[in-house]
Amino acid sequence: MVPDRPGYTDGTDVTPLHKIIWDNGFHYESMKDGASVMTLNSTIVRYGIIENVELRVGTDFLLYNFGNDTKPTFGIAPLYFGTKIRLYESHNALPNVGIRAELQSPHIGSKELLPSHIAPSLCLLFEHIIKDRFWICYNGGLEWDGETAEPQVFLALGIGGNITESLGAFIETYNYLHSEQNQFMTEFGFTWMPSHRVQLDIEADLDWKNLGKHFAIGCGVSWLIN
Repeated sequence: MVPDRPGYTDGTDVTPLHKIIWDNGFHYESMKDGASVMTLNSTIVRYGIIENVELRVGTDFLLYNFGNDTKPTFGIAPLYFGTKIRLYESHNALPNVGIRAELQSPHIGSKELLPSHIAPSLCLLFEHIIKDRFWICYNGGLEWDGETAEPQVFLALGIGGNITESLGAFIETYNYLHSEQNQFMTEFGFTWMPSHRVQLDIEADLDWKNLGKHFAIGCGVSWLIN
C-alpha cells in the first residue's frame, strides 16, 4: 500500500506493478481575505504501469467563495494527468530519488477554473528511510499556472514515522515562492491503516504569518483496489 496522501511532501514510492490505488480527500481552507475553498472530493487514481513507474490522473470537486460572493460556487478543477518515477534506490547515506511530472488540462473542468494553456509541473523527490520506521522527505520543483511563462517554485520538507504498526504521524513545511507573492505553510496530521488495503488520515494546516486568518483542515482515505 503506497498512499499519495496526506501532505504535500511526496516520497519516492510508486504504485506497485499492475495495481490501482484510489486516493480521496476532503479539505477546507479559510483565507485571510475572507475567501474560502471547500474541496468536497480531491481524487486521484494511480496505476503501476511498469516497475518503478506509475501513471496518475486526478481532479478536485470544489465549493469556493472568493470573498465578494454571497454564495459558494460549485466547480470542478482542471483534470491533471502525469507520471511518477522512482529513479534511484538508496545506498548508504544517499537518499531514494524520484521525479513527478504532471500536466493540467485547459479543456476538462469547470470553464471558470480552466487555465488558458496547458499547465505543467515538475518536482524532484528525495527520501531517507531510517530503520524502516521513520522517514525524511524533501521536494523541490516548478509549477506553471497556464497563464504566464513564469513558474512558481515549490519547496517542501517533511518528517514522519510509525507510532504503532498501524498508526503514523507526520509534520511538514511546504512553500510556494513567486515574484508576486510567497506562501509558507505547515501541515501536521495522523494516519491509520485498519488493513493493508486501506489508509485513513486527518490533518491540519497553519500559516504562521497569518495565524487565525489562514488555515486548513482535511481528512481522507486511500484504497488499494486490486
